[in-house]
Amino acid sequence: MPHLTTRKHGRRPVSPVRTALLLAALGSTAALTTACSAGPAGVELGDDWEGSKTFALAEVDGLVTVVGINPDRPGAQSLAAVPQQADDDDAVSPHIAQLADGRWVVTVPRKDDKPDRRYVVNRKDHTLDGMAGDERLRRILPGKTLVGEVAGLPDTKAADGAPASSVLVRDPADWSTKRELKVPGTIGFAASDPSSDTVCLGSGSDTRPRISVANLSDGKVTPVAVPDGLDVKALACRAGHPVIAGSDPSGKSGRVKVSVTAGADATTVSVNGGRVDAVRATGSSIVVAAAKGKDTELVEVDATSGKELHRARVKDLAASLNITPTSAGWLVYTENTVTRVNLTTGETKQFDLPGTLQGS
Repeated sequence: MPHLTTRKHGRRPVSPVRTALLLAALGSTAALTTACSAGPAGVELGDDWEGSKTFALAEVDGLVTVVGINPDRPGAQSLAAVPQQADDDDAVSPHIAQLADGRWVVTVPRKDDKPDRRYVVNRKDHTLDGMAGDERLRRILPGKTLVGEVAGLPDTKAADGAPASSVLVRDPADWSTKRELKVPGTIGFAASDPSSDTVCLGSGSDTRPRISVANLSDGKVTPVAVPDGLDVKALACRAGHPVIAGSDPSGKSGRVKVSVTAGADATTVSVNGGRVDAVRATGSSIVVAAAKGKDTELVEVDATSGKELHRARVKDLAASLNITPTSAGWLVYTENTVTRVNLTTGETKQFDLPGTLQGS
């Protein structure tokens, strides 16, 4: 998962500089050929609900839309417009997440410390259904049976009086609050795995954040040591086990090299020769997106041994905002495009988003 942030990002630079954002062109583009209809404010809405395997948020002509992404065809369409209201906080990015039960939830921040507005994506009726919300600036971290809601800024204090961020533990059946947890500092990294009710969180500076695991079931928050010298840039959560990824400052190899150190409390992924933009842990492997020059390399390694399993290069893509696995391949997101990557064959296929990425 990418950095946790509540501030709406500007245009993503295509230089080697990595900015902390929540959330490049390849050859040809592909678009879905299904019919579109005019939606609010003239935004064209598609109808490929069945083919959409995953969802994202994009701003199209000033309006935030739920975008369905079909990695099989491949293509992306705006499928539903997020209701726009006068108290929307335009300085804060909306958020979308998939719960363990398959539901997709959209969160829209509001001004003046008002609670976020929330919607469930109704795939059957092709609508967004409103749901109750009583908290502000929360990012949803889906667990196996519970959901963690992470504050975007420090909103409480630790036992020693230092600033801390709260994590609300929710029951996704009725969205009732079960408990509240406290994590030191500002949470800058957050990741979860729907196979576990333990989430992984990181706070502190970019160069030396404090990593913690939070058990949503019993409320226990446990700190995890961060290796000295690792410039931490991304965090994944493999069945409640932190995967800490960063660039190795000791040298720059000619080829992107990914090294893994598996520990009892956390797994460390060190990348030499490239800048880490994203990391995901799925099953028994870890996939890293590392930028090198004008290109991005996706490298898959064994989560235990670190042995390289697959590698693919995405040419002319200098920075990625997120990566997502699908049955048709990995999706690499930039501000305006998505690239499907087959790690086995190295084949890549880019297609356009209908607007500017807001959340994925």
